[in-house]
Parts: sequence; C-alpha cells; structure tokens
Amino acid sequence: MLLAVSAALCAAAIPASADSGVISYGAATVDASLLNIRSGPGMDYDIISTIGDKTIIVILERTNSEWYYINYDGIVGYAKSEYFTDILTAENFSATGEVTATDVLMRSGPSTDKKVLGVYNTGDQLAVIGINNGWYKVKSNGSTGYMRSDYMKIISGYNPTRSASGAPTPSPTGNALVDFALQYVGYDYQYGGSSPKSGFDCSGFTTYVFKNFGVSLTRNSAGQYKNDGVKISKDELAAGDLLFFASNGKNISHVGIYMGDGEFVHASGERVGVVISRTDSTYYINHYVGAKRVSF
Repeated sequence: MLLAVSAALCAAAIPASADSGVISYGAATVDASLLNIRSGPGMDYDIISTIGDKTIIVILERTNSEWYYINYDGIVGYAKSEYFTDILTAENFSATGEVTATDVLMRSGPSTDKKVLGVYNTGDQLAVIGINNGWYKVKSNGSTGYMRSDYMKIISGYNPTRSASGAPTPSPTGNALVDFALQYVGYDYQYGGSSPKSGFDCSGFTTYVFKNFGVSLTRNSAGQYKNDGVKISKDELAAGDLLFFASNGKNISHVGIYMGDGEFVHASGERVGVVISRTDSTYYINHYVGAKRVSF
C-alpha cells in the first residue's frame, strides 16, 4: 500500500462541495485476526463490516485516542486504534478513487503551490496509487499527480505492493534521498536541531531529509520506530530505509538512513556531527534494534 500524513493543509481554490470534507490522515495495517468496522466510535454501534489481519486501510481521521475513522475498499466506518500497526503518513497502494467535488485540481506535488496538471469533477474516477500528507497520489491520462483526499473517496481495491515480509518494495526515490542526505555530512550535531542552520540531532536529521521528499516523520527516534514506516529485516535493507539503535539495548535512542553496501548516514553526536558509519562495526552491531521502510 501507499506513501507515507501530518498537519492540516491549506485550502485550495475549490468549491466546498465534497462529500466528507475530511483530509485523510494516512494508512495503517490491521493487527488482529478479525477487526470489526462499526457505524460509530463505540462498542455499542453496529458492525458494518469485518476485515482480516494484515489488511491495509486508509485512516480518514483520528477520532480520539481509542478510535479511527477509516476507509477500506469503499467501506467507511470506525475501528479501535489499538488494533492497527505501521501507522504511516505516506504509503503506496493501488485503488480506485472517485472525485466528490467540482473543479478539483490535480497537482504535481502534495501542496497547493504545486503546478496544476488537470481539473476534475464529481464522478470522475482515477487510479489512486498512494497517499502523502493528506493528498492521494493519482494517475490519470498518462500523468501522475496529487489530489486532496477530502475531495475524493476510495471506491474499490487496495492492492499493496509488498515484499515477502509485508514491507513496501524499495523505491528508486531512496537513492535520491541518500544523495540529498549526504550533502550534510560534516554539519554540526545540535540536540533538538533539525535544519542545516541550527545543526541536527539524529531524528532532526532524518525528519529534515524526509520532509524534503514530501514525507512527514515523527520528530523523535523512538516515535519514528513506533509510528513511521513498515518493519523490514536486515537482509531486505535498501537505500533510504531507517535504521534504529538502542544505547541500553532496549529503548530506541538513535536513528540513521541506510545508504547501501553496509553504510548509513546519521547525526552521530557532538564530537563528529553528521557522518557515515558502517552497520557492521562492533558498536552498531551490538546496539541495532531494527529497520523501517517509509514509502514515498
């Protein structure tokens, strides 16, 4: 399924005639043998559908800490948040979407300041291939672009592109992301920093790099490991994957970006700043916890 969603987006110059007016939050994977979709956010509401383990759904809204408002294969309802994992703000998948408003703009990127590629109206159907920060990634008439999710509804078919482990297949964008990250090798380490001007801490560095590719990550390393991307095994690593480490062997305390060939780039610490390290060095072997893949 998809691409890796966060803050509310600026309103585009589009008539407010959409059905839902909801900007989708992101995507998630069901972590239960069977999960009930209910008509409202509570156990007393009717069950309208049941979905199985490992199913990928779109989160339309975080209703509260216990319930998500979701869409699966055109079925819209509520499900308990505790039964989801791999909650992504950007993810790739395959589905069919239908436009729910007039004069809806397809843009070249997930932002209202990007180039307009086309204009669509109520009832028009497009191939949806992902979600990114509240925008559906769509294909139409030979073009790939983005459309605000509050002006579309998914009407059928989630067919995630996954590896055997359930992770999205590596994206060619991973190499471009690594190239972008490498230009900051040698920059200062600064606790709490997340820009070239201020310097970077480890999660500030990954957040900054991914943001430049339209992906919003959780701001701290533990949160990135918990919330962002899909877990992959070490033998599946590809350029652009996130690597996580724990100084005490348990709690996530560090994150970096895998480059390929056993190397990763990261904001290491005050003495050295942003550097390239080997995954097979003794320290990182002993403190490695896992890896996550975030789709673009």
